Amino acid sequence: MQNVDYANFDFGERLNGFINEVMNFGGAPRTEADLTEGQKVFVRAVKREMVKYADPNRHGYPHNLLEQMESFTRTVGDLHNSYFDSGMRKVSDCLYNRRKMLYEETKKLAAAGGDTKPAWVDVIKTEQTDMPAFFDA
Repeated sequence: MQNVDYANFDFGERLNGFINEVMNFGGAPRTEADLTEGQKVFVRAVKREMVKYADPNRHGYPHNLLEQMESFTRTVGDLHNSYFDSGMRKVSDCLYNRRKMLYEETKKLAAAGGDTKPAWVDVIKTEQTDMPAFFDA
């Protein structure tokens, strides 16, 4: 696990850090095929979370960094509950451990004043093209 500076917390950098931690566990780079089912679910949840924060005008967009971290923690907790209820214990155990870690990070961010910092907005870079947006082949 990487050291996190909660005073200068960057939510997007931390989300990328989560992916990096899973994909390079033990110092060896891994592909998605090498991951356990629980790790795959977590990495996909992180990727969905990054896309979720690309539009600050979206209804329900968090007001600050603390709300973003709390939202992500709840998302992972909800995933854990869903997998637990469906009897997929190995996946739910992995998500439970991640949710516990996120909960601790959320408490540290709250103590560092994360509720006073503006929410992170993801900038999705697109490739420039001369193709019209809605091209009908």
